[in-house]
Amino acid sequence: MRILVFISIVIASVGLQSCNSTVKSVYRDDFRSASKTEIKNIQEEVGATSSSKSILILTQTYKGEKIIISQNGKVIFSEYPITNLKSRIANYFSVKNNLDVLVKDISTKKEIMIPASKIGKHKYIYLMKKINKGKFQYVITYSNTLRPLK
Repeated sequence: MRILVFISIVIASVGLQSCNSTVKSVYRDDFRSASKTEIKNIQEEVGATSSSKSILILTQTYKGEKIIISQNGKVIFSEYPITNLKSRIANYFSVKNNLDVLVKDISTKKEIMIPASKIGKHKYIYLMKKINKGKFQYVITYSNTLRPLK
């Protein structure tokens, strides 16, 4: 009987923790697309014209905190991005789509893993920070549509 109660408590606590998750994944292709010229220019700018690369786009609520992004233990981005209030873009760069991406936010002390299995299926990955009930929540949007960045 005690074992049943213990198992029930463990299951309930895991369920409650998943409700308060700090990472949410979304799949969208239904927003306005950038022009073909802009898509080509952005892909060339970051070196993501091949099918083995995707583009990671940092979007909203970046206010100059240090963000470190790595793949396979190698740092590919270490900066202090600030979201442009007009375009709602903080920064963007290419990532290899066959390796997991680890995002470390130094100010919130959070680490987010973006799995290669999802990156490989999408050309554009948008990473947004938002404040939900006083806590930061991260929203990862996987898409094959590039929204206008400029």
